[in-house]
Amino acid sequence: MANKYEQKAEKEIDLHGHTTAESEVILKSLFKDRKYKHVRIIVGKGNNSANGPILPNFVKNYLKSHNARYNQSKIQDGGEGALEVFLK
Repeated sequence: MANKYEQKAEKEIDLHGHTTAESEVILKSLFKDRKYKHVRIIVGKGNNSANGPILPNFVKNYLKSHNARYNQSKIQDGGEGALEVFLK
């Protein structure tokens, strides 16, 4: 039986492996288009970055600067490596 509180993202965007510049272009498009209310963004955990997690922090800061509500995904949806983003 499905969890009655479970929410399915309308769109999933995988930024894992992208540069911050590439990710910014994708995020700008997401905010400009306003097609979706719930998006899952896969950012990875930063385990392969020499200086720690760059992309997850970049995306979180971008979302904060655009007043987007977000939280970490549930473990089955990506856990630490993914964000549930709720757009107005």
